[in-house]
Amino acid sequence: MKLLTGMALLLCLAPLAPAGTLELDKTGGGALAVTTLSLTGAAGQPYLILFDISEQQTVINPQVTLDISLAFAPLAVQVPGFLGVLNGAGKAQVSFVIPNDPVILDLTVSLQAIGGMAIDSVSNLVRLTPSLTGAFEAALDSPALPITGGAIHQNADGSLFLVGGSGPTYQTYDPDLEEFDLGGLAFGVGFLGQSTALADGRILFTGGLGLDGQPTAAAALFDPATGQTTNLTMLQPRAGHGASLMPNGKVLITGGFKVFTLTDILAFLQGIQGDTEIYDPAAGAFGAGPAMLEPRALHTSTAMPNGKVLVAGGLTIVPILNIPIVSNTAYSYNPIFNTFGLPIFFTGARLYHSAALLSDGRVLLAGGLSLDLTEVITSGDITKLVVSTINDCQVFKSTLFGGNFTTVSALSQPRAGAGVIGLADGGALIAGGFNVDLSSTGFAVELLSSADRFASSGALAATGSMLAQRLTPVLHKLNDGTILAVGGGPTSAEIYQP
Repeated sequence: MKLLTGMALLLCLAPLAPAGTLELDKTGGGALAVTTLSLTGAAGQPYLILFDISEQQTVINPQVTLDISLAFAPLAVQVPGFLGVLNGAGKAQVSFVIPNDPVILDLTVSLQAIGGMAIDSVSNLVRLTPSLTGAFEAALDSPALPITGGAIHQNADGSLFLVGGSGPTYQTYDPDLEEFDLGGLAFGVGFLGQSTALADGRILFTGGLGLDGQPTAAAALFDPATGQTTNLTMLQPRAGHGASLMPNGKVLITGGFKVFTLTDILAFLQGIQGDTEIYDPAAGAFGAGPAMLEPRALHTSTAMPNGKVLVAGGLTIVPILNIPIVSNTAYSYNPIFNTFGLPIFFTGARLYHSAALLSDGRVLLAGGLSLDLTEVITSGDITKLVVSTINDCQVFKSTLFGGNFTTVSALSQPRAGAGVIGLADGGALIAGGFNVDLSSTGFAVELLSSADRFASSGALAATGSMLAQRLTPVLHKLNDGTILAVGGGPTSAEIYQP
C-alpha cells in the first residue's frame, strides 16, 4: 500500500529517530468545547493521527495493522496538528472545537496514530463520541452484570476496576473504547456495607448485612494487581456505617447498626453504634478509634484535604435521653489528635443523603430523608413512621476552629440516595436517587433520572437528565473529564459531558 504524500514528505524532513510505542489519549468531546488529543512516544518521532467512522483491520506493513481504514487519511493529513513530529519530550497535542451539528454528534469517531521512520509503530485505538455539554449519553457498551454500589479503582492508564457492586465478581472498563469486560472473583460486599479504594490500589470491603440478615464484622482486602482476596475481621459488626480513606492512607470506619430488625423497631434504633475503628494498610489490621459523641448510622463520611474527616447526619441517639432522632450535626475527626471536635450544626436533619468533596476543599451534602419518629417511639409500630425527602444542599467549609455549613436551595426535585461527584470547575454533579412520601395519607416512591449541577458560586440548577432512573448510582470522573454513571438498577452505562 502506498504511503500518503504528506506522510512521505514528513519522513524525509524529520530527523532520524527510533520508533517508539505510541500512546493516544483524549480529553473533552463536548460540542462547542475544546477537545484535545495527546500523543506520547519517542522524541523526534514523526506521526500521523488517522480517523474513521467505522472500524476494520487494515494492514499497513508487516509490523503495523490498524483497527481503522485509510478512507479519511487524505483529510487527516490536512488537519492542523494531525501530521507532525513529537517534541523533545516525546509529546504532541492537537486541539479543536466540535461543532454543534446533530450529524456529528451522532457519530462515533475512531482514532489511531501511526509513526516512526518506517511507519513501524501504531498507537492504541481511541473512540471519540461527541455529545452536548451538560448532557448524558449512552456509553457504547454496558456492564456484563448489574452494579449496586461498590468501589472503583483507576489504573495508571485510566482503565477501571469496578469491585463490590456485582457480587463476588469484578468488572473492568476501558474508557478509550467505552467497553466493559467481566473479570475474576473479588469479594461480595453485603447490603449496607462499604467498599473503599486504598491509596495503593487495593480495595477494602467492610461489613454490611451477612447471610443471616444481621450486621457482620467480616471484611476483606482485594488486590486488583494480583486478583487475590485476603479475608479480615473488624472489631465490631457493622451495617450502614461510614468508611473514608484519609490522606495518611488509613481508613476511618464510623458507627453503623449492630442489630438489624424491623420487628423490634426500638431495639433496631437503639442498636446504633458510636464507636469507631481504623484500618491501617501497613499493619494489615483494624484498631480501635475514638468514640463519637453521638452514635450514628446511614450518615456520610468525607475525607478532606486538611487530613480531617467530616462525619455528618444520619440516625443518632440523643445522649442521656436515649431517644433516636435524625441528626442535624456533623463532627470533624482529627487524625493528629485522634479525636472528634465539637458538634457543627446544619439546617435540616437528614439521613441517606449524599456527600462529595469539592475541588476547593469544601464538602457538599445533597438531599436526604427526614423522618418523624414520634409515633414510632411511643407505639413501637413501624407503620407510624412519617418520611419526606429533602430538596436542599448543605455546603461545609472547614475553619481553624471547626467549620460551618451554608444552605443552598433548591434541587430540581427532592432526592435521597443520589449519586454525587465533584467536578473540575469546583462544582458538583448530583444525579438520580429517589423521592419518597410516607405519611398518614399514603405512600409513594419515585425513582429519579433527573440531575442537578451545583456551581462553585453556590447556585443550583437542573442539568441534563440521565437516560435511566438510578438509585444510588456510582459516578466516577474519567481522565478525559467526563463522568461515568453506572448501577442503581439498570445494567446500562452513561457518560455525562460537563
